[in-house]
Amino acid sequence: MAHTSLRTRVMTMTALPAFLAALIIGGYTLATQVMDVRADNAHRQQLIVESYAARLAALDADGRDAYQNLLRDLLEQPDVRAATLLDNGAGWQLHTGPRLRPVEQAEQLDNGLSRLVTDSGWQLVRPLPGDSERLLTVEFSRQGQYVRILEAVLTMIGVVTLLMILAVVPATRFARRLTQPVQTLIDNVRRVRDGDLEIPPRARAEGELGDLEDALREMVAALNEAQAELQQNVDQATQDLRETLETIEIQNIELDMARKEALKASQIKSEFLANMSHEIRTPLNGIIGFTRLLERSSLSPRQQDYLGTIRKSAESLLSIINDILDFSKIEAGKLSLEHIPLDLHDTIEDVQTMLAPMAQDKGLEQAAIIYNDVPTRLLGDPLRIRQVLTNLVSNAIKFTERGSVVVRAMLEEERGAEAVVKITITDTGNGLPPEVRKNLFNAFTQLDQSRRRREGGTGLGLAICKRLVEGMGGEIGIDSTTGHGSTFWFTLRAERDLGAEPEPAPRALEGLSVTLVEANEHARLALYHMLGGWRMKVTELQALDTLQSHLDNGSLAPTDFYVLAVPASMRDPAGLEPLMERLARATGKPLLILAAHADTLAGHLTGLPGPCRVLGKPATRRRLRDGLLELGGLAEPAPPGSPLGPLGKRARVLVVDDHPGNLKLARVFLEEMGAEVTACDGGEAALTAFAKGTFDLVFMDVQMPRLDGLETTRRLREREGEGPRTPIVALTAHALESERRALLAAGMDDYLSKPITETQLRHTLDRWVLGEHNHDPDDAPTPDPDTPDGEAAADTADQVLDPALGLRRAGGREELAEDMLAMLLASLEQDAPGINALAEGDDREALLERVHKLHGATRYCGTPRLEAAARALEEALKLEAGDEVLDRLVAALLTEIESLRQAARR
Repeated sequence: MAHTSLRTRVMTMTALPAFLAALIIGGYTLATQVMDVRADNAHRQQLIVESYAARLAALDADGRDAYQNLLRDLLEQPDVRAATLLDNGAGWQLHTGPRLRPVEQAEQLDNGLSRLVTDSGWQLVRPLPGDSERLLTVEFSRQGQYVRILEAVLTMIGVVTLLMILAVVPATRFARRLTQPVQTLIDNVRRVRDGDLEIPPRARAEGELGDLEDALREMVAALNEAQAELQQNVDQATQDLRETLETIEIQNIELDMARKEALKASQIKSEFLANMSHEIRTPLNGIIGFTRLLERSSLSPRQQDYLGTIRKSAESLLSIINDILDFSKIEAGKLSLEHIPLDLHDTIEDVQTMLAPMAQDKGLEQAAIIYNDVPTRLLGDPLRIRQVLTNLVSNAIKFTERGSVVVRAMLEEERGAEAVVKITITDTGNGLPPEVRKNLFNAFTQLDQSRRRREGGTGLGLAICKRLVEGMGGEIGIDSTTGHGSTFWFTLRAERDLGAEPEPAPRALEGLSVTLVEANEHARLALYHMLGGWRMKVTELQALDTLQSHLDNGSLAPTDFYVLAVPASMRDPAGLEPLMERLARATGKPLLILAAHADTLAGHLTGLPGPCRVLGKPATRRRLRDGLLELGGLAEPAPPGSPLGPLGKRARVLVVDDHPGNLKLARVFLEEMGAEVTACDGGEAALTAFAKGTFDLVFMDVQMPRLDGLETTRRLREREGEGPRTPIVALTAHALESERRALLAAGMDDYLSKPITETQLRHTLDRWVLGEHNHDPDDAPTPDPDTPDGEAAADTADQVLDPALGLRRAGGREELAEDMLAMLLASLEQDAPGINALAEGDDREALLERVHKLHGATRYCGTPRLEAAARALEEALKLEAGDEVLDRLVAALLTEIESLRQAARR
């Protein structure tokens, strides 16, 4: 907002009163003069009418010419427009001037006069003196009156203007004398503000302004002196700073060189750790595998003890190497997370089952309590979730001497398709002090930091868990009180797997009653959730002694099943045989017994009179369900086809793969889901099939001879043109990150890593065929749920031939697994000499094609060591490794081929 200047204010305060006074006086004078003009004008006109009326009355009545002449004289009077003489008695009328204007208003004046107002003047009517029959009418205009008023207005304006001039001129001079020194002072202040500290010029101000000018000059002089001193100090400080900066610059150069050396050393360290971990893991896997084979042979107890020590030491060393490798991958930012279907319930139970021997050795109870509102079918990385759970549960078992280890899963938050699940692992150990909890998740920190600690390890497990959980969008922490146990917790943020059908409850068990005997309250609650979830009627007993008491009193309630849990702390369950035999004879009902040492107890209960089955603790849903169905004779034969059930529609699927085994496996899986499959062994056949019909989905192998998957995809997209887009999913044995981006850029919509499984295929079909997708090429691809990334997959490579792995990858179809292995063995007859010849000829492109095909074939068979060797060589060829590395990897692959062929002959 602009401020009014001092000059303007002075002018306003000086001129405004004079203007108002002149305006008031002039207005009053003008109004008075206008009134006087009107009064004088009316009086003069009345006199004219009176005078001429008397003169007309004095003339002879018959002298009309005299009347006419006198009327003409009347027109010469000021403001007279017309005149009329009317004789009402004689009936004649004389008129001079223009016609009289119409009358708008009439009023009566003194002396017998009447005033008639017209639009431009007025008319005065007067009877002649002594003769009322003759009337004189004179019309006057207002022009003369207007002229006199205008003269008065102009006079007033002139006077007011003169008065304003007389007031403004001295005011202007006064304002100039006042504001000119002020403006000079303002300019001087601005010069000081801009850094000009020279003595300012005089403003020639007087009075208080003069005092202000003197103070300003003194201030400028003081500032000038201060600036000179400050400049001297700045020059000195600048010189010191320049010397310091030169020193810092030298130090920065030294630090940068040291940083580069440190980064290079860190990179060399990470590469060394990764390479050495891989190199050490390979012989360790062989040691562990052959140790297990030796344990199955006939050995003396001392030899068995030695082998057990060797195997445990090798497994411990392998675990340490795995932690170091994972940590180095995380530090290098090279650890990727999958986004695939998983069952949280199965994941938790698998971890507990895997760690059950460790808990049983210490007599600890295990329980998994998963609340009903927790979504168990999720999309995430099952391998890494299992790794976190395994680390936390194993730590809880290690540092708990008695009691239990309980895993709980609860729904913490739900946002549409996304759910946040909180998983806690609670133990009954001694707890952790605050000083230990503070740094617990830092690298190389041990839970037990005393010199006499009994548990080994690298101190990397919890640090790796923290990085993995945070990488999955969650949090991790611990709640612990010294002497009262610890609770480790982490949150899992994952999407619901909307395409997965919830596992149906066994209808045969619905409504049946079961008596549950379990002393541990957490294990009892976990079993109660399982049985209640199947809508069974559960009666709980808190101990075997309570069951014995009811049996003695004959107060057992009728029931369809007995589920009896033997306490984990009971080392020798042989003493339970009398109770079990008595219960079986008294009730005749099926007995399902849960025991830590199931094999030992089962050997003592072979002669029970009723149906009985012994399961290991902790019980899983599937084992508990199958056991109850089997004992009750309620089990139904499995229906033919895929265990996942048929699709909701008849899908037409095109599968393209140059390897006959891969093609056969995919065809079997898809046809059992109800899909109509067209199988092609190359890109040319795929183009021909695509031209003949339409497909809902295309599975495309990437690396094929003649026409590879990328070129085939480009040609398919060209043929589609602007028409509907058919989803194309790439099939690849192993894809580097850059290759995966290239697959999507080539027009593919998704990719699967071999070996493909039924769950993986079903999820892909649900996503791309049943409409549960947006056809967005940037959607996250669906990697393989059974195969982890490169190094982690080598954890299972401890056997040359693993029939169980092959059966699992064939979807449980034994005949199909045998066919896949036979096809692989048949191809090895040509692959071994072919790979050797290509390696000696240094034909890397042909060697990559041959090894890629072999790698793809191994991923559908139970040959983990050969699969790992083929993958390592394929990755090295893609990354253009040196000749020395390739020679070593080729030799390792040929060795594994020969080892597999020998194992198959046995």
